[in-house]
Amino acid sequence: MKSIRNFVNQHAIVFLMLIFGVVVLFSFGCGTVDEEDVENPIQPEENTGAIPSVTTDIDTQTPVEDPVGLETLTFTIDATNREAWAYFSFASGDVVEIEDAENSDAWDIGFQRTQVKLNGGVSGPGMGSVVMLTETTFEAVTEAPADGYKADTVDTLAIVPQSEKGWYIYTGPPAHWILPLEDRVFVLKAADGTFAKVQFIGYYKDNENKKDSGFVTFKYVHQPDGSHNF
Repeated sequence: MKSIRNFVNQHAIVFLMLIFGVVVLFSFGCGTVDEEDVENPIQPEENTGAIPSVTTDIDTQTPVEDPVGLETLTFTIDATNREAWAYFSFASGDVVEIEDAENSDAWDIGFQRTQVKLNGGVSGPGMGSVVMLTETTFEAVTEAPADGYKADTVDTLAIVPQSEKGWYIYTGPPAHWILPLEDRVFVLKAADGTFAKVQFIGYYKDNENKKDSGFVTFKYVHQPDGSHNF
């Protein structure tokens, strides 16, 4: 009987030891780390305090346009009337009808045959005045001078209506031609104080054959923004 009891106890101990071993192995198996987690560990984000960079899509930026150059215009005015003046406005680029020139700021430059007057001084209420530049070309004048402007006075017009002192030469007999001086450019202050450069290029309706006098042709550039740049 005693031997049977010993045999049972031995087998019970062995059985308990087997159960304990299975429990231990199962516990270690549940704690195994997956291979994918080892190869790609999740790292906590590091706060460096740096400000994230901002990129700009250049396709959404507004393109910068090149500045547009001022246009050179040519105009012929009928100045044939020996009793009345013809008036021109740089702002409108055309002839304007003026009833009282001495009190009107709607014109900039007036013509009567070879005579030219400006809306300033004794001729009008504006700031009209002029600097005459000699031995130059129209294209070479890119900026209005800072000073030296002259206005019409009781003694003389600022653009003197005489040979070699104004915008033309008179050839005398037998042809009696009026010929613009090609190396002369006039920088004018308009009535409103803006600047224009002017060059006279003809005095006849038919300049090639010098027929029908009193039609003054000039080219000009007007700077409407008040700056000195042409």
